[in-house]
Amino acid sequence: MKRSGAAKFPNSVQLFKFCQKVMMHQKGGKVRDQEVGAILNFNPSDCSHWKRGEKNVRSVFALAKLADTLGVEIGLIHDVSSGAVNLEEAYFEYLESRSFKTIFSKIEASSADEIKACRESVLRFVETIQNECDFTTPPLYLPEVMHAFAFVSTQPVEMLDKLSRILRVKAGRYCIQFKKGDLKPQTRMSMVKDLARIVFEGERSRFPELGARSGLVAFEETIFTANLLIPKPMLLMELSKLDSRRNVVSELAALFWVPKSLIGFQLQELLLDQTSTTMANIPNTSSEAVDQF
Repeated sequence: MKRSGAAKFPNSVQLFKFCQKVMMHQKGGKVRDQEVGAILNFNPSDCSHWKRGEKNVRSVFALAKLADTLGVEIGLIHDVSSGAVNLEEAYFEYLESRSFKTIFSKIEASSADEIKACRESVLRFVETIQNECDFTTPPLYLPEVMHAFAFVSTQPVEMLDKLSRILRVKAGRYCIQFKKGDLKPQTRMSMVKDLARIVFEGERSRFPELGARSGLVAFEETIFTANLLIPKPMLLMELSKLDSRRNVVSELAALFWVPKSLIGFQLQELLLDQTSTTMANIPNTSSEAVDQF
């Protein structure tokens, strides 16, 4: 007889679905339930109980095994198992982490001068926006940012498959629709990414200071997103205040109201930034933070 009612362990249901979705993405096809259970050496019965939320998967060893097998950050697996993020938010962070790695690998083919010029151009553009918003303490509130882009509006809607999406209202005017409900860090980042696509791809001609479109547009959009929500000078300042014995990435993510994956990207940017003189004052904090991520 089929049981009905709410699952006893709903977070475990989300964890199962997340693992299966990641495996489907990596495999490029359907993944059977038992393939997910096999990661933890579950028999068909245990796997079925996990999927239905009748078995709580919270062991640190089990979570570590899932993270290692799937190639996912252990912190993300913990967040799903604890209910800190839902399925859509976790999958968004998973895809973004992979996207960051792809972007870093792609820019290796570009010259150092080209990358530097691209980064500096975007940072100047971001700084102008932040000055207009009078952004001095985190977090940055998106309604203030949107005032700088009168041709872009926002609208909360019922969405199932995405956190946000771009709707072209008419020529030169757009609406960023986002998932109705409490505005989560992942949704905020998704909305800013959509704004970046509009600015750097659809309406670039409005902003001559950005120059002509190059092969580094994905890098530009990521730098824009990261630095708009997490300005480097502000990040360095907050890093100097934090106790490095704590989970620095989690602390920073909560402070800036952004996903941990974006904090990780910006910390890597700091470590790669050979021109940053401020880093000399905090030689250990950033590397420890990246290790935590």
